[in-house]
Amino acid sequence: MNKILSTLLLLAAFGSKAQTLSNPNFESWGTGSTVSTTYYTDTLPTNWWPFYCNTVHQTTDSYQGIYASKIQGWFACGIAPGIMVNGKEPINYGEFIESGTPFTTKPSSISGYYKYTDVTMGDSAEVTIILKRYNSVTMKRDTIAYSTQTLPASATYSLYTVNIIDLMPGVMPDSIIIMFNSSKYYMFDPITMALPALYIDRIAMPETPMSIADNQILLMESSVYPNPFSESATLVMDAGISQFEHPSVQIYDLSGKKVMDLGVITSKEVVFNQGNLSKGSYFYQVSNGNALISQGKFIVQ
Repeated sequence: MNKILSTLLLLAAFGSKAQTLSNPNFESWGTGSTVSTTYYTDTLPTNWWPFYCNTVHQTTDSYQGIYASKIQGWFACGIAPGIMVNGKEPINYGEFIESGTPFTTKPSSISGYYKYTDVTMGDSAEVTIILKRYNSVTMKRDTIAYSTQTLPASATYSLYTVNIIDLMPGVMPDSIIIMFNSSKYYMFDPITMALPALYIDRIAMPETPMSIADNQILLMESSVYPNPFSESATLVMDAGISQFEHPSVQIYDLSGKKVMDLGVITSKEVVFNQGNLSKGSYFYQVSNGNALISQGKFIVQ
């Protein structure tokens, strides 16, 4: 009984250390309005806000799950840009640095899936990541890590990975800002008057083995069967694994120690033997460089 209780407490500790983003798969939606245009009520992803009304839309054209976010500017007094930011809208319009959500780790990268329809050659979408921390001396927010990356046109959902530049090594953030812009140069088609559209779904980040959590949002689904097993089992992954260059699989025990390395994989199904794994619980991670693709748990009996 004590052994079972200890295992449960250990698993709970893993989950409590997990750093997650706010509504990263855009499955949760509600109504809200932007600061500057309170006359218009939008349906918005929970814990995200737009710079202008009528520029962020719920769509079932998703990479995975039911919904994704479609970001697209529209003609108001000029072009209202399609910009979506995580967190709560700031009191003062345009001061997006006041937005964001609580966040206390410093990942090397953040990944996700996007689809982008540009309407004019030379334009692109853009994603910006800012890790910040309040400075009690200056009474301002310091940017401790930052990165911006363009997202070129893509007719189907594609993986993007933003490598984050650490501006203050050793200093940890207290919050994160993620901003998506559907048109870097605010272009449009002068003939059809169409504006570019950016679709965003399933944001994820690399995690250490000690931070595995059941509710973590990952880039794709995977499972081990049979589970529990003895002698051998098969790890089955989403067919999308083929888009990664060098995906690899590692297996860890409950202490976070790596106990088996399956190396680079070339198929969505990988058979592995029990080998030197004793009876008990383990978890695996599928990664591609710094990007965590998928993870899960299994039992050897």
